[in-house]
Amino acid sequence: MKKIIFAAAAALVTIMSISCQEKKATVEPDTEAMKNKIYSISMNKICKEWDGQWQGMAVASDGNCYFGSSTHAKSHGAGFHKFDPRTYRHTMLVEDMTYQCGEQDLPFQQGKIHSPIVECDGWLYFCTHLSNYWKEGIEAYPGAHVFGYEMATGQFRDYGIVKPRYSIYSAIAVDPVLKKLYVFSVPFVPELYKEDGCHLMSIDMVSGEKKDCGKVVDGRLGASFWFFVDKDSNVWFTLWKRNYVYENDFGNLYCYNPESDNITVYDNVLPKGQLIDETPVSEARNEQRAWTWLSPFPGRDKCYFIQGTLGGGDERLWIFDPSKDIVSGAAFEPVAYIGSSYFETAVGGDRLYFCQYEYLEDARTIFSEDEREIDPDSPEYVERKIHLRSISLKDEGLHREIKDHGPLIDQDGHAALMIMSMAADNDGHVFVYGSWRPNSFKEATLQYLLFEHPNGDLYRLLKRGEFFAVIDTNKD
Repeated sequence: MKKIIFAAAAALVTIMSISCQEKKATVEPDTEAMKNKIYSISMNKICKEWDGQWQGMAVASDGNCYFGSSTHAKSHGAGFHKFDPRTYRHTMLVEDMTYQCGEQDLPFQQGKIHSPIVECDGWLYFCTHLSNYWKEGIEAYPGAHVFGYEMATGQFRDYGIVKPRYSIYSAIAVDPVLKKLYVFSVPFVPELYKEDGCHLMSIDMVSGEKKDCGKVVDGRLGASFWFFVDKDSNVWFTLWKRNYVYENDFGNLYCYNPESDNITVYDNVLPKGQLIDETPVSEARNEQRAWTWLSPFPGRDKCYFIQGTLGGGDERLWIFDPSKDIVSGAAFEPVAYIGSSYFETAVGGDRLYFCQYEYLEDARTIFSEDEREIDPDSPEYVERKIHLRSISLKDEGLHREIKDHGPLIDQDGHAALMIMSMAADNDGHVFVYGSWRPNSFKEATLQYLLFEHPNGDLYRLLKRGEFFAVIDTNKD
């Protein structure tokens, strides 16, 4: 591994805010670097305070990849970007979503696009999420926005704050028939989640009218990362359990029916987990079962899903078919053993792509978001390579071939430490965003400190940086 250079870092750690306004909105690619199988762009050369990205990436019908860049900073919000895989041109559409919300003069940031990006009728839809998780930031936060972006014109539509003082954590889905958006509304202020809880909310895409479809979690925090809106306009979802405990949910499936305006709960119906060698996962892990990634079929009659890393530990790809019996388990069909995966999963053409540690045992026991924080110069650091892998969705059999596309190392030798956003197109391009090992302080993240350092510093320069990358699997 190249030695990481952090000379002159001290000059950066006291910077309060990095402005990107003078940067070019569109950056032309390095034509020589384009010849590499993996081509990356340093996001921290654009904005030092971007420090991660979770979900918030999609390949749209215009062939471009749209993605967010997020932060926990007190003084900078999320970015919104476009990447054209035909020209390798990167365009920063919005530097700071706080400005797009008209909230730049208020004491908080719209710090993340921590939701899927969904498409309908030429528009993309996504949610904002708070950046600063400390007390002052949470109490000042007015609530998450839902945005539409029209690809043909570059026009934004701000649907405004969905539920005052509530964030969205983090699911969004679109019903193209009823022209409705659905989001998972979550309070982070203690008095709100203790007195109330989490709600399923809908937004009329035409009028902007918002509706409370019902409380899902009572008296506590919660999370739901993915919705599946089927062809009959039912909204299916699960609750994430790694960080939250629900008294009456140990594998439940939820369904909102807009005609009856009612949420049905199917108790303990999600499949019990198995490892790739068909060994059952532990009962403790089974209690954490939840959808940690899904992708609807084009006709919305079915969807793919996984319950992998932080979702129960199951190592299979599944199909959910709501037309079949749910209680008996007939609605859940295992497709293939793939090993442990999480947000870093995507369908592209007739393949399922996913990122994993080189060794599956590491994928089962180590969460990359924690691993990326370990100082590479410390004794406890162990270098672990992240690989891109895939299976054919046309093949049959649970133990079909898993193709290894190799470790994620880009044109300049940066190695991936964490991938939490991923998308793929039908032409063999896979798009990822995550934390990579930088070659110099210029590529490193400047992270806001939750508590001010005794020497007065408000930031620290990390030994990781944020990169967007495209992998051309045709060059395997």
